[in-house]
Amino acid sequence: MIEIYKKLPKTNCGKCGSATCIAFAMAVKKGEADLSACPFVKCLPSPGLQTGSQAASPSGYEHVAEEIENEAVCLNFRQTAEAVGGTYIACDGKEAIRLNMINKPYELNKEGLFENNVYSRDTWARIIICDYMRRHTSRAHTGELVGLGHFPHTASHVKAFQSNAEKKIADIFKDNADRLGQRCTELGGIEAPNNLKADYSFRFDLLPNVPLFLSFWSADEEFGADCKILFDRSAEAHIDIEYLANLLERFTLELTGE
Repeated sequence: MIEIYKKLPKTNCGKCGSATCIAFAMAVKKGEADLSACPFVKCLPSPGLQTGSQAASPSGYEHVAEEIENEAVCLNFRQTAEAVGGTYIACDGKEAIRLNMINKPYELNKEGLFENNVYSRDTWARIIICDYMRRHTSRAHTGELVGLGHFPHTASHVKAFQSNAEKKIADIFKDNADRLGQRCTELGGIEAPNNLKADYSFRFDLLPNVPLFLSFWSADEEFGADCKILFDRSAEAHIDIEYLANLLERFTLELTGE
């Protein structure tokens, strides 16, 4: 979806029929809209509608997923599990690493990444989790919380992902903050008060060593509802920042249901 969003004007003009460029990119990714519906994108085929030799070969992302996964399955599983905060499993001569991504369990074994004992066809899950494992860094958290835009060399579209995520969460839960608290708990969030003095403050582990901190302020007579999402400064050592933006998108969809 990030690559689709890069092609769009990012003006939220609505001429494609979607309220925002982010929403349109998501619709294109899901096959619910055609990229040509955006009048500012010319001569670019929609993902999944390739022809000829392109259709016969794996997509660019699928190719990346295969390469990263092939590297990950060759790692020392015991050492990697310890470094990334996963659980090392050895049974009947077979090894595996188990970990959660946004409260959903995954297992990497020598055959690849599995979800609920079925090989994962989620290309981005394979890219993110296998890249996270092959980095196998145990860098400690710094305690310094920052937004996506504060990481070095962060592209402007990545910053836009955070802004849109925060706005979406604030808009959806502005009239039902208690429901936000309930959804945070359901997603495995842990209350984590901070110096922002928010009405709700939760910590989520997107991956074992990649925490997300969400703060939410309910609307009052002076100000509307607001939301702020921050990450530990150490995140860049554990995950590519564009992959982190994808995780933020997944998290927002899980939290809001939209």
